[in-house]
Amino acid sequence: MNNQPICSHVPANDLNAAIRELAGNVTDEAKLASLGPGISYLLELPGRAPRYFSQTESAFPPAFYKLLDAITSWDELVVETQREAYQTAVALDRFEAEARYRIQVNRRGETLPVVDYRSVVRDENGQAVAIAGRLVDDSFRTVAFDALARRSWKEIATSMTRRYLHDFNNTIAGIYSLSELYAEPGSDPQSTAEAMGHIRDCSIRAQDLTKKIRHLTTLEAGQNGYFDLGTLVEEQKEYMEALLPKGAAITVELAPGQHPIQLDANQFRQVILHLTGNTADACGEDAQVKIAVSSTTLEGRACGVIEFSDNGSGFKPEDLERATTAFYSTKGSENHPGLGLSIAEKFATELGGSITLGNNPDKGAQVRIVLPLLERETKEPAVPAADAAPAAPKKAPVAKATAPRSTPPKILIYTWEDITRHPLLIAMQNAGWDTRVHLEPGLLLLDLLQDGPQLDGVLVFKSALDEKADPLVSELGHARNCDKVALIALGESVDALSVSTKRICGLVAAGSSKPSALLNKLAAYFN
Repeated sequence: MNNQPICSHVPANDLNAAIRELAGNVTDEAKLASLGPGISYLLELPGRAPRYFSQTESAFPPAFYKLLDAITSWDELVVETQREAYQTAVALDRFEAEARYRIQVNRRGETLPVVDYRSVVRDENGQAVAIAGRLVDDSFRTVAFDALARRSWKEIATSMTRRYLHDFNNTIAGIYSLSELYAEPGSDPQSTAEAMGHIRDCSIRAQDLTKKIRHLTTLEAGQNGYFDLGTLVEEQKEYMEALLPKGAAITVELAPGQHPIQLDANQFRQVILHLTGNTADACGEDAQVKIAVSSTTLEGRACGVIEFSDNGSGFKPEDLERATTAFYSTKGSENHPGLGLSIAEKFATELGGSITLGNNPDKGAQVRIVLPLLERETKEPAVPAADAAPAAPKKAPVAKATAPRSTPPKILIYTWEDITRHPLLIAMQNAGWDTRVHLEPGLLLLDLLQDGPQLDGVLVFKSALDEKADPLVSELGHARNCDKVALIALGESVDALSVSTKRICGLVAAGSSKPSALLNKLAAYFN
């Protein structure tokens, strides 16, 4: 793309003036440069085709300019999740002079956060003919913000961990007391049996607390996955309880139906707990939290709505406009850097959604988060219909094709962490699969030894920190009653799996894949 404007409606001198008078009335080169490393541009209306881009500065990689030559509209560069919000922000009837979003910088799909300072260029008749702007690399601010957000999250996680450690200590003390009481000879069998039952329950509780502590201390941004928004919100309740005072009450209201969404569950949990932390500070011992999940349609797009409200003092009028700004805090304390709401806003906008602050009619604050939902998929059969016409002529297979099964598969499942609400397991249950979930490899192998001939195979959910999964897969590779092993990788890349694991498992897939697609693959594999 050459450096000269080729928009026929705008003379060169008008273009230069427009670029200098970016949103905020920047009138000199020094102020323009103070916006940071960037490039000036001109987009021709109505299609926003790039007509001018300065190349004298090295703010963007060379591959970015090659990508510019291949597009017909600037919208193509904006990442897909933010494209609709961008188009709304540059519509002339609600034009925004400053925006932050991400753009693609090469054909490999790599992205870069930018700040866009822009203004509308009009001809002598007042007709809008172009958008002139200054695009600034915002990666330094984004990296710094992410680092501070991680620090803020660790402070919240530390507070929750203290609560869990307190409960853990009480649980272990109970186990020790019971073991001491009934360790003496002469205890009657009934009392001993009751004591062992209590010890078992306490041990399960201790194991659950250990998992929660480990999860909190390792909770970082992960991969996007497919979830039901209502179920995901409901799962955060036990974490919220660890952050709120003992006397707090939490109410979750879910609208009927499914709310399918794709997001990073770890980042979502951080957002909910940041909001919970704000409530804990504002409401004290009598905190009452209500989370309502519903759906709506905005501009023809299905959206999920999360309304998080409390019974505190609410937002002051002067706070409503600035509360989502990073480092703005109403608490006036060094212990509260003012990042919670800005983290929530960043999460929502990067998904193509929005966040709105307000107050309840009676008392308390309300945070309304709107996130785009997935289009509902038409369920496909797990195996092709017998009379389905082939898309193209194919050679007849050497072996006789296996007939579609009349009953759902019967499998054993191993998992190191709780997957009771995992979308794939729910999809299996809804499809009538016969599944038995084991948290210990030994118990699964015993079941396999006993019921192997009646089983269709074993499914292993492999977590990133699980040290038992690889030995189990190795055992399954030598098991006499196990012909088929499938593996779902949770929290790690499939490429990170060992060669031996991939060799033993006839099907390997990422846990972030669509549940419907995973179900179809597994159904075909275990057929």
